[in-house]
Amino acid sequence: GDSASKGALLLCVVGGRLSEGVNFGDDLGRLVVVAGLPYPNPTDAELVARMRYLDAAEPGAGRAYYEALCWKAVNQSIGRAIRHRLDYATALLLDARYVDDVSLSSRLPAWV
Repeated sequence: GDSASKGALLLCVVGGRLSEGVNFGDDLGRLVVVAGLPYPNPTDAELVARMRYLDAAEPGAGRAYYEALCWKAVNQSIGRAIRHRLDYATALLLDARYVDDVSLSSRLPAWV
């Protein structure tokens, strides 16, 4: 069939079952929209304990870990549609913080 005449929309939650471990390379995925910043739940008991442990070893390390988890999720979401060096997709990052906070946007890989 003519793949140009067909299309689909798939909505997922970052970190949800469908957004992890599934590849949408080549014509299966040409657009990734990330609405907001997917920070983990700050009240999660395991996360709180890990952040406290890291902060005890090095002040600020817990917050850095928390931010790294968010950016790992953003990068993995974009990577679901870009699976090899010749693949391509558009990534729309829908949150003003991606451009307003230079420290945030600098966490995106150079190829984005």
